[in-house]
Amino acid sequence: MAIKEKTTISLDAQTKRDGIAILDAMGLNLSTFAEMSLRQLVRDGRLPFTPSVRPSFEKDNEGYPLFKANMYDPRIVTPQIRDGAVILPEGWDDDED
Repeated sequence: MAIKEKTTISLDAQTKRDGIAILDAMGLNLSTFAEMSLRQLVRDGRLPFTPSVRPSFEKDNEGYPLFKANMYDPRIVTPQIRDGAVILPEGWDDDED
C-alpha cells in the first residue's frame, strides 16, 4: 500500500461549503473526491470533466439579463391578464387550492 502524501489546496469558502454539501449527500468527503479525480486524470490522461463557459447575457440598465425569445414558439405561453390577475391555462391546475 502506497504511503499517502498530504496536499493543501486553497478554495473560496462558499465553493468549499457547496462542494462539501453535495459530497456529503453522496457519502463522500473532499479528500476522497480529490483522490478520485486525480486517479481518473492519471488513468485517462485528461480532465475527468469537460470545461465549459456559461453563456453570458447582455444586461439591461438594472443589471438583469436580456435574452431573445421566439414568441411564436408554442412552448411559450403568454397568459391573459384580467382585472390585474394572471389567468393561467386550465391544464396548469394542480388541484391544491
